[in-house]
Amino acid sequence: MTYTVLDPTNEPIRTTFKPAPRPETLKGLTLGLIDNGKKNSDYLVKKIGHRLRELYGLSGDFHVRKPSPSHAIPQDMAEALAGKVDLVVAGIGD
Repeated sequence: MTYTVLDPTNEPIRTTFKPAPRPETLKGLTLGLIDNGKKNSDYLVKKIGHRLRELYGLSGDFHVRKPSPSHAIPQDMAEALAGKVDLVVAGIGD
């Protein structure tokens, strides 16, 4: 008898990147909010967005929800977000 064992974990993806330059001010910028799909993550990122708008004069925000908490944001979603926002906050829930 033969058994097949499946490993459901994802291996880390090693990559390098150059961080984006930081803006001198947040006033008038559009914030991207990524929630990871867990319970209350949408509530958390919306509250963070509201508070950042109050404190720093952001012009607005754009909210997306990942299809799965255990995977990275899909490429098409990342590209759509990048075309609409100036900076991003990713949040978690539970």
